[in-house]
Parts: sequence; structure tokens; C-alpha cells
Amino acid sequence: MKLDNLRKDILNFIREKIGKSLPKNRKIFVNYNGTEPEALADPHFKKKRKKNFIKTSKYTIWNFLPKNLFEQFRRIAYFYFLINIIVIFAIPDPPSSPYTSIIPLAIVVLVTAIKQAYEDFLRHREDRKINESLTRVLKDGAFKDTKWKDVRVGDIVEITSGKMFPCDLVLLNSNSEDDVCYITTVNLDGETNLKEKSRPKNLQELDSEEKLSKFKAIILCDHPNTNLYQFKGKILLGQSEFPITNDNILLRGSCLKISPKVYGCAIYTGFDTKVMLNSKLKSNKMSCIEKKLNAFIIIFLIVLAVLTFFCYGLSFIYQNVYETHWYLKGSEPTYYKENRDLYNFIFLIYFMNLLNYIVPLSLYVTVEMQRFVGSKFIEWDLKLYDEETDMPAKANTSDLNEDLGQVEYLFSDKTGTLTKNEMIFKQFSIDNQVFEERHGKLYQVNKKKDEEIKDQKFARLWELMSLCHTVQIDLLDKTKYQASSPDEMCFIDFLHNLGIVFEGDKKISSNSKNKSRVINFQSKQNYYEILQILEFDSTRKRMSIIVKNNETNKYVLYCKGADSAILSKCIAGDVKTCETHIKDFGSKGWRTLALAYRELTSEEYEICEKNLLDAFNDIENRNEKIAEVYDEIESNLVLVGATAIEDKLQEDVAETLKSLRQSGIKIWVLTGDKTETAINISTSCQHFPQSAEKIFLTSMNDIDEIKNRMNSYLEKIKKTKIKNFALIVDGQTLGFIFHNDLDEVFAAICSDCDAVLGCRLSPAQKAQIVKLIKKSKTKPITAAIGDGANDVSMIQEAHIGFGLFGKEGNNAAKSSDFSFAKFKFLKRMLLFHGYLYYTRSAVLVQYFFYKNLAFVICQVYFAFWNAFSGTTLYNSIVLTFYNITLTGAPILFYGIFEHTKTEKEIDKNPKIYKTIKKNKSLSALQFLKWNLLGVWHSVIAYFFSFILIKDDISYHLDGKVSFMI
Repeated sequence: MKLDNLRKDILNFIREKIGKSLPKNRKIFVNYNGTEPEALADPHFKKKRKKNFIKTSKYTIWNFLPKNLFEQFRRIAYFYFLINIIVIFAIPDPPSSPYTSIIPLAIVVLVTAIKQAYEDFLRHREDRKINESLTRVLKDGAFKDTKWKDVRVGDIVEITSGKMFPCDLVLLNSNSEDDVCYITTVNLDGETNLKEKSRPKNLQELDSEEKLSKFKAIILCDHPNTNLYQFKGKILLGQSEFPITNDNILLRGSCLKISPKVYGCAIYTGFDTKVMLNSKLKSNKMSCIEKKLNAFIIIFLIVLAVLTFFCYGLSFIYQNVYETHWYLKGSEPTYYKENRDLYNFIFLIYFMNLLNYIVPLSLYVTVEMQRFVGSKFIEWDLKLYDEETDMPAKANTSDLNEDLGQVEYLFSDKTGTLTKNEMIFKQFSIDNQVFEERHGKLYQVNKKKDEEIKDQKFARLWELMSLCHTVQIDLLDKTKYQASSPDEMCFIDFLHNLGIVFEGDKKISSNSKNKSRVINFQSKQNYYEILQILEFDSTRKRMSIIVKNNETNKYVLYCKGADSAILSKCIAGDVKTCETHIKDFGSKGWRTLALAYRELTSEEYEICEKNLLDAFNDIENRNEKIAEVYDEIESNLVLVGATAIEDKLQEDVAETLKSLRQSGIKIWVLTGDKTETAINISTSCQHFPQSAEKIFLTSMNDIDEIKNRMNSYLEKIKKTKIKNFALIVDGQTLGFIFHNDLDEVFAAICSDCDAVLGCRLSPAQKAQIVKLIKKSKTKPITAAIGDGANDVSMIQEAHIGFGLFGKEGNNAAKSSDFSFAKFKFLKRMLLFHGYLYYTRSAVLVQYFFYKNLAFVICQVYFAFWNAFSGTTLYNSIVLTFYNITLTGAPILFYGIFEHTKTEKEIDKNPKIYKTIKKNKSLSALQFLKWNLLGVWHSVIAYFFSFILIKDDISYHLDGKVSFMI
């Protein structure tokens, strides 16, 4: 990201210097053909009409060979062998055939190239399928079938129900009664719920080809960017301006539902669409074994150089062998007499060629094959398959299999990860009392007599809960709801049990400007006109709706959100008692929301509406202005009460956390929930050890106080050698820690704690914490697990990212390295698969170096018997296939199937996992042991064979061996 921003800054600086800086807004000519005066006046009109062609493939038929070869030969071993082959062809009388090096290298390169070519072929095929798809574009007054790749910016496109949007569009018209359409964005963010989209406010009806043909306008909007949830722009039509928001945007990759047909104008096409801008490759993660592998290759290249110069140096003892031995006269090699310096250089190359087999060329391809099959074993593992959701585990990468056995820190989300994200409405607080629902009736807690639901004291609460949400009726099935939040769905279900039914949003009459929310209160329908919806965002931590009661004509703002975001805005109501109830709810591990309202006069609403319109029209500062207006509207509230919802723990969470802790993995829970709720969940799922003493860094905003508290904790932990500690920190305090360079002290405290709980954290803070530990002095291997879009940054920051297929969407699963359905599967992933993959890979890698060293050292021994003449010990067939098949295939099978420990052993004793931490099986000592073993085996292999046959070979014409003379 930093490099991207730097590149943009440099480009913008250059453009400014040459007088070609980008305009602040993108200018789009809607339905222009280039003959209009405005189009003719714009010299860049044709450039702005970008096509919709996309390409995700890496190669073309013309650049595949050079590009693929360049990428492969960036590997140091490949490059070395290539140079060696070139040199061998250049020198006369090489000691071994060049083909003994060419064939292994060619096989390795060919296998890799075929694999990459096939993968790219699949990408090409998918690109062609998408680019050749048909849509309908307005041309010459009528909609005509057009390929997706031929859609241009400014074209008007027709989309029918069930079809995907070919590019990013502004909705101009929906062929439905309420002028809205519904889309699904499962391909963008994994969310399956319906999302409502509408045309820009007050824009004329464009419901026919005739009207659309006459419609010519200019759109000013943002330049292409990656933000899926924000859009700033406006339509200029004559002297009128119509603001465009994200509610009017239809993104490529989403699908039209319910509405029969919509018309939209293409604003971003091809690589400028938001889905393409977000489809960047994840940062490459290198496993611990791969890092060691590169280091070992360099060591062996040094060993190769040492052995080469050793043999070359000793060869000078026999420099005059062709002159002193009569039987060698006349067989002098090229340049021996003519140019002794050139001869010596060629002789050096001889030894380098003879000994280059010490570098395990085929190791790379063997490791890749082992990883690929290993990742399939994860996907085929029935014990990682969830019958309830019909979801098997998925390996999004095979490069990190070994790191599963090296995890030292696990960072976990809470909601939807440790808990099920299945909400059950428990209780609510109102008028200093707490109530609950039992079998469709309302009771005060600890009371047996039921309450009258129609009691006036509940009226405001029922109105707020039934109106302040974004739930929609599924138009295909009127009995179903579509909710973007499980909390809101829980509200609707709770009210339904009490006989208060949300019947959806609809226009009462054709003259109605806005839709009305219909609430059936025990068989009586009530209508509330929806004037404004102030959607939830993570900064405000609340959402509001402004409605007009159709019976009383009163304007009311209803607001719900986190207690910290609501209670401070209240000017009436018993805030203290409500806070006490909220803390009590939180201590039981329940999620809480505070509820409030504000009555508005018609004049106050008109001012609000004007301020909102002005904020939406301010393209440059829209977000800041909207935030200011929202904050102003959501003030002077009257407290209604609070609600409590239980989010159940996932199955076997406590057992999984216990096993992971026994295996030596430190577990941190990072959540956006309030402190009380998070502590209770951590205790109930045994995240906190029972003997742990809790230490707090919460609700602090004085930097000196934070420093003193942290120093005192650090001293306390150092003095207490035996006692366990559990740290609780919140987002507010953490912000001060990071902004005042106290992160090292914070990391020191955390490293000595058995468990850490982060509360009220933003997604960015979660990623910051992971990065802090990842970059700390000990450089531990980290893993992160989550189920929601807010966990993606944490998942991608960690060495290994685990994603759960969650109810908040599949964004986390798509962005992860490994994904599965339930938290409990993490135990098997790490302790079983992780242990086996690491131990197999460690043996496989070291075996390659061991066998090649043993193989090549024998050649050095043989040099003493052939006067360091550069004569090869091995047959060319052996040299060619030693690495590829003779020794490569057996260890590949070992690396795929070997079980050094049984499943039962690992399950019963999670501490086994500790024995391989810190890459112990690939330590310098282990590497030395393997290579000393290689030297020893070379001695046995060479000298045993030598002793065995030395007296059995005849050197005489009569066939007698030496001992018979």
C-alpha cells in the first residue's frame, strides 16, 4: 500500500510539473456520441470512453516463454545451472556431457512451466467467457445485444432480473412500483442478503427507450478507487444538479434480484471498476522452511566453491603428468601447450561442472508437488468437513502448509468466531425495570405475572425496535426477511413473538414521495413514512431513522447503537440506572444496545433535510459534512432503554482453546465488543486460565497515567515468576499507546501474559497488534482467525490467516490462507496437519542436501585416484536421473504420506507440538548433523566399494588380477 501511495504521489507530482495534473473529479458524458458541442470541446472525449475489457491472465502466447523463463531463472539454483550449462558448451572436452545437466534442468523448468501455463490457460478461458458475455446497450434509439468488453463509459445499459452487472453503473430507472431495485453482492463481500438501490433523488423518470435516447447529461464523480462503500458524485442536467450516493450505484460483480428490469449509466469500466481494483494479489507469504531453504542453497554454493578450488588447487601437483608419464604423451588436452592460463581456467570449470550436482536442483519442484498434494489432503479431510453447512475445508494457498506447525501466537475474533453469531433476545431495560419474553408473553424479571404488551410505557420501545433497522421483506417469499445484521433480525423475531409484525416498506399511493414502513401491531396496521435513514458506521457506532407517523403527522428520530455512542447524547431519561443494567447484561456475556429518540418539529426536519442535501452535494468534503450533520441531528436525545442479546458459544471452543494453550500457543482475543461482554465470553470459553490475575489497560486517556500503569505492571510481572496474568486492553488506551511510541513496552507486558483480550478495537487496530507481535524481537510465527470483513486486515497481516465461513459473509474466508466452517477445526489444522506437514517437509528438505552431498563427495574422493584430472566417477545416465527419479521419487512419497506420530498420540498429548517450535527440525545443528551423516555415508559408499573391487579388476592382457601375479 505504501508503494502504491508513493507511486501515485510521484505521478501526481510529475503531472503538476508538466501541467497535466488530473482534474479533481471524473467527467462522464452520458449518452453522448461525440458530435455534441460539449463533447467536441473536450479534447479527451474519446479517452474518457474507456472500454470494458478485462484481463486477469498473466501471460500471452507471445510473452509466455520469455516471461516464464525469466521468473523461473530468478531462483538462484536455476540460474547457476543455466550459467554452468552455457559454460560447459563453450569449453572443449567437458568432463561430462552437457546433457546430464540440461535434462534435469529442462524437466524441472518444463514441469513448472506446464503447471503455470495450465493455470493461465484457465484464467484466459474465464476472461474470454466474461468479455464475450452479452448485455444490452442503448444504440441508435434502441437496446441492442452488446458484448461486455464493448461497453463504454457513458453508455446506457439495460439489465434484467437475475443478470450480473457488466460494469459499475449509476441507476437511472428501475422498472418496479417503488422505483427501487434489489441486488446481491455475494461476489464482492460475501454477503447474501438483499441490498436496496434507488435512482438519484428527484431525477426524472427514464422508463422507456424514447426518454433514455433523449437523455443527455454530464456526471461528475470520484476517480476510480477501491472503496466499495462510498461514492461521491452528481448528475448535471441543464441547470439542475442531482447528488449521487452509494445507494444509487450498481457495482460490477453484483446481481440484480426481484426487479424485472433496470437502466443504468456506465461510470467505471474494465480495470477501473471497483471489483477489479480490489482484485489485487495478496502479499506473498514465505514459509519458515522456504526461508531456510534459500539459506541452505547459499551455504551449499559456498561449499561447492570450496570443493571446486580444493580440487583445482590439488590439480597443480599433477600439472606435468602428461610429460612425466610416457603413456600419456600425445593425449594432452586442448590449450595444454598453447595457452596454459586458458587451460587452467578451463580446468577450474571442469571441477565446477563435476561438483555442481551438490546443489539440489529438483528440490524446488519436489517441494511444490508435496505442498500441492498436502493442501488437497486438507480439503479431503472429512474431519474438517461440516455437515451442517455442507462446507469442506479449503486451502487457498499451498505455500504455508509447514507454518501450520510453527504457530506461537493466535489472534482470534470473538463474535462469529468463538461465538455462533446466532442471536437470542434475552432481556430489555426500560423505566428502571428489566423485562423478558417467555412463550410469547412479557414478564418483568423474577416476576410471575405477565405484563400487558399494549401498556403505554412500552409504546415508544415497540415503535423504535420495529422501525429503526434496515431489514427488508424478501419479495420472492413474503414470509422471509433479509437482514444485514443478525442483531436486527433478532429484534424482528422478538417482536414477532409478541404479535408485532414488520410487514415491509411500501408506497401507500402512487402520489407518495417516500415509502412507508408498515407495522402490524396485534392485527392493527400502522404506517410510518420513511424520511431519512442515517446508516450505521463504525465511527458513530449508531444508526438512526427519521419517520413521520401517518396518523399523528409527528416527526420522530429513532436511534440505536453502542451505549458509549448513545448515552452521552441523551438529555433526558435515567442514564445511570440504564448504565447499571447494561453492565449487568455485559457481565453475562450478552451484547447490548442503547435506544433513544428525539421528536422533531416540521421546521427542524426541513433544516435537517436541507443540511443533508447540502452535505450530499459537496463532492469534495461529502463524508466530513455528512458526519457533522449526522452528529447534529443525533443529539438532544431522550433515553428509551437498552436491550440484551445472547450470542452462543461455538461447539468445543473451550476444549479447543485448552488444547492450543497446552501446545504452547498464546491466544489473544481481539474484538469490537464492550469490555464487560468480552471478559465474560473469555472466561466462559476458558480463554483466561482460572488462576490468571487480570490486569487492565482500559478507559484511559492520560498518557502519563498509561506510562505509570504499564511500568508498574511490567515490574509486577517480572517479580512474580509463577503467577499467571491476563491483560485486558481497549481501543481507546491502545490508540494512546501506539501514538506515543509505547508499543515496545506494551509488547513486553503482553509477551509475559498467558492471555490478552482486546476490546472496542477497530479493524486497523487489530492489524496493528498482529504486526507489533510479528515484528517483535523473537519474530514469532503468528496466525489470525475471523469470520467477518472487519477481520480481513488482521488475517492478511498474520503469517497464516484462517477464515471462517460466517454469517457476516465470506469475506474473511476469501481473504484467508485456509478456511473452514467452525473454530473447533483449528485444533486439527494446527496440532495434526501442522505437526505432520512440518516434520515431513523438514526431513524432505534436509534429505535432498544430505543425498547430494554424499553423492558429490564421492567424486572428490575419486579425484585422488585420477590425479585430479576432472574424470567423472558416474555414468551419464546416473548423473541425469539421480536427482529427478532415483532419489527424488522415494522422498516425495515420504513427504506426502509419512506419519511420524499417530493421530491418537497428538490428540492425547498436545505438548508434542512444542517439540517442533522455532523451526527446531531445521536448526543449524540439525542441518550439520544431516550433512555430517552425508559425509559419513559417502565414506562408507566409496571406500567399501573400493575395497570390495580393488583386487578383482584385471590390468593385464592375460586376464589375471593383481594378486595372482
